[in-house]
This record gives sequence, structure tokens and C-alpha cells, in this order.
Amino acid sequence: MSTRPFKPPPLARDTTGFRCNSLSAYAWKQWTMFEATFAICGLEPWEKLVFVIIMSLLTFLFFTGLSRVIPQLTSLLPRTAYYLWGDERVLNHWMDHAAASVREL
Repeated sequence: MSTRPFKPPPLARDTTGFRCNSLSAYAWKQWTMFEATFAICGLEPWEKLVFVIIMSLLTFLFFTGLSRVIPQLTSLLPRTAYYLWGDERVLNHWMDHAAASVREL
């Protein structure tokens, strides 16, 4: 009697991953992953459409707000440095040091 553990036979084809040989196969995989992630695979088609429209609208609003806030943050850095350290020169020194280290690269 052999004491070796059971070893399954080799598979006839590769089942470890999903091979995307075409754009449509890649799009199908991404859509399936989207449905599984948000658990919308059990919804009816019109409910999926409403969900995708709402998610698209929320994503658009998020990135629109982000694009409008980021430029304002650069003007808030000196004020934040003043409130945190009592002096804006600390931020200026840090920024000069960071710029010098980037120039060295």
C-alpha cells in the first residue's frame, strides 16, 4: 500500500485564468466583475440601467468636485502651515528642500 498523498491528474486545458483574446471577451469579463462586485447580477435589465446611470452620475460629480477642489488646496498650504507651525517659512523650507531633491534626480 502506497503512503503518498493523492495527486489529481493534470488538466487538459488551462483553467487558472480567463484568457482575453479579443476586446469583446475583455469587456465581458469586466462587466461580469462589475456585476459581481456590486451584486447587481440578480437585478432586472431596467434596474441595472438605473443603477449604472446613478453610479455614472455620482462618479462624474465626484471627479468634477475633485477637479475643482485640488487647485484650491495649493492656496491653502501656506495658511495651514501658519496655523500648524506658526510660520509659513517652515513650509517654504520644506518645499525648497523637496524641489532640490527632485532636481538631483
